Amino acid sequence: MFGLVGASITVFCLTILWVVRLLTEDGGWEMKYLTRLLDYFIIGVAVIIMAVPEGLPLAVTLSLAFSVKKMLKDHNLVR
Repeated sequence: MFGLVGASITVFCLTILWVVRLLTEDGGWEMKYLTRLLDYFIIGVAVIIMAVPEGLPLAVTLSLAFSVKKMLKDHNLVR
């Protein structure tokens, strides 16, 4: 969830900066403006992709610990 929030904030801030730059420039519309926006979106996706594996080992460890404890209770080895 933190990765998703961080990526959303990053894309939002970069988009706001993009809009401010677009409004303050005197030139007309160019394709490079759209590619910058696409680059910002790609940065957000990259942040999400990098954040997901960080929580995966924790989730697997907790799931394994819960399952092992439940199996031990089923076999009456834990009081």
